[in-house]
Amino acid sequence: MNLLSQVLAGATALALISVGLMEIFRHGDQRLHRIFLIEPQDVRAVRMWAMNVGAYNVTFGVGIAVGLWMVNFGNPAGGAAIVLFCCASHVFLGFWLWVTEKRLLLSAIGQALFPGLAVIFYLLLG
Repeated sequence: MNLLSQVLAGATALALISVGLMEIFRHGDQRLHRIFLIEPQDVRAVRMWAMNVGAYNVTFGVGIAVGLWMVNFGNPAGGAAIVLFCCASHVFLGFWLWVTEKRLLLSAIGQALFPGLAVIFYLLLG
């Protein structure tokens, strides 16, 4: 797996873990309303979904980190498969975010851009 793909995947992992932790611990913070679109009166109703989506994001971020570790220190083919699966999943999930909530176009682009580039550069450069 080439260095550029690894850097983009690593940035994706950091973003997923950061956003996931915000979703888990800060989903009700109205300063983050622009990111989560959660109204104050809805915080309790969406708590379970926000926390689960946060856990998924953290899990995918850790998966990418483990895959990158494997690429560099263990099983390169297995690690690349994990990284590519996680990145490709977030390309789809970014698209799906936009399909389900048009107001989150920038979030959808943010979710899909780096992992998409990681996959593209892997396919082009190995």
